Amino acid sequence: MGPAPLPDTGFLDEWAARLLQTADRPVIGVLLRGSHARQAATEHSDVDVDVLVADEEGPAAPAAGAAGPPVAAPSAAGPYAARRAYLAEFEGRLVHVSVAARDIRSWVHRLGQPADWAFGLPVTAPARLIWAAPEWRRRIDLPVLCQPADEPRLEELIATLGKVAGARLGGDPMGVRLAAGDLARLCPSVLRLVNPSVRVTSRRDALAAALDLPVAPPGYRDDMLLCLGLRPGATGEVAAAASRLVTGVVPLVRPYAEEIAAVAGTDLADALVDGRLDRYLAQLTRALDVARATSRDTSAVPAPRAGEWLTVPASDAPVTGAPASSGAAVAPGPARPSRLDPAIAARLRRTPDGLVAAVVRQHDSGEVLMVAWMDDEALHRTLTTGRATYWSRSRQEYWVKGATSGHHQYVRSVALDCDGDALLVSVDQVGPACHTGHRSCFFTELPVSFPEATS
Repeated sequence: MGPAPLPDTGFLDEWAARLLQTADRPVIGVLLRGSHARQAATEHSDVDVDVLVADEEGPAAPAAGAAGPPVAAPSAAGPYAARRAYLAEFEGRLVHVSVAARDIRSWVHRLGQPADWAFGLPVTAPARLIWAAPEWRRRIDLPVLCQPADEPRLEELIATLGKVAGARLGGDPMGVRLAAGDLARLCPSVLRLVNPSVRVTSRRDALAAALDLPVAPPGYRDDMLLCLGLRPGATGEVAAAASRLVTGVVPLVRPYAEEIAAVAGTDLADALVDGRLDRYLAQLTRALDVARATSRDTSAVPAPRAGEWLTVPASDAPVTGAPASSGAAVAPGPARPSRLDPAIAARLRRTPDGLVAAVVRQHDSGEVLMVAWMDDEALHRTLTTGRATYWSRSRQEYWVKGATSGHHQYVRSVALDCDGDALLVSVDQVGPACHTGHRSCFFTELPVSFPEATS
């Protein structure tokens, strides 16, 4: 099972012609972006199109041999931007076509700004040129649209914790949740100082990368999910999570005071080093503690109803629903409910956590790509959906390879080894399999020495 079919060339060419005819300014180029450009679309995905038009002075012809788009700032008259939406017929179904028109100067200027959905991380999003004026083709035929990372916004992070404390003291649970969500979206921009560089391609990809930063405060992922409203929690729990995020981030970034000074000024950087910032955070924390002691608010984000989806850790209780800590010895088996064929399940020899190792290889070359873990349900989903699905031991949740990165694995076959404790998954790999960007996770060669042969 592959991704949804990309609207064919005829469909895209037809829309390019239509947009050229209806544009109120001379058109420079038409680009496809979004999930279709990433080759990660489903049958319900929008077709996102950027239409680049001349600015008010008209498109200056590029200089001979020039490469890359112009870098002039938007004109004094202000940037031009317009949005249109259409429902178009494609292969017997309706498709939502979303068109964003922008003058070339402001479009280039926008690419130089951080993306507001990317949690402060740099963006490298694939694009596809549908049409371009001949004199502009070389300058706008960009395989990816890049936007820079945001600055480390420590000052805004601290100010937002103040808003959390103020809303908590004022008995405003909705204000607490809104401020905590803003705070969580700021955290990754500050933690970028202490983490390896990572680039993202989509909003979902950005969320996954923001949650999985390797250098982060204790409990960071859980606190982020609480603050973002992606995990149920009472208002007091959300406020406490916001406090832990900020007080945990500050010690990590203390060695980077010089970088903070370049963004927020020398006083905040000095306060980061001399202890004033810690004292200020202690004031805010005490205010949150007082609010927690006096508040009667017990509201919580409701748990999802049947049929709704939410990314939360799956239960480790046995299939029977009995408590996992019952004290009785339990033979290794499926830890979570599963629809796996019982005949297949009976042949598995699992670890004590109910997992089986999955070795993943490229189906036609045999190249070993990665090793991951599956439980019974992950194997069931892999066998029945055609998409490689694994169990994350660190996040305690299922993940579909490529769902956030676009580096999909389409399953060709699955084999069980003779002992039943390992799986060989043959896939058609799209892009790199390794989160580092390498084709295979096995790219580090170790030295091997052999004893010299003796007669």
